[in-house]
Amino acid sequence: MTEYERALSTMGDLGIHWIDVLFRWCVVLLVDAAEALGSSSEALNVYLFVFLLPLALLCSGLLNIFSYKRFRHEVVKARAIFFDNFHT
Repeated sequence: MTEYERALSTMGDLGIHWIDVLFRWCVVLLVDAAEALGSSSEALNVYLFVFLLPLALLCSGLLNIFSYKRFRHEVVKARAIFFDNFHT
């Protein structure tokens, strides 16, 4: 059994065509990337979804908080303009 067949056989068909196609495309991409990096698809999956994704979400959240604090006065001005122009 090839790595593709093994990876694809771990999940059943959902029955929604576009989700099934996207899933299979992602599995093939994951297996190809794992082979190129000299790793297994399971290990690459763990690196992506246990380490990199939470780190990216944390950085995104922190950037949002930083940006809001930095531009808070602009947000207040924009809200005032919006409510003055459209809610009078």
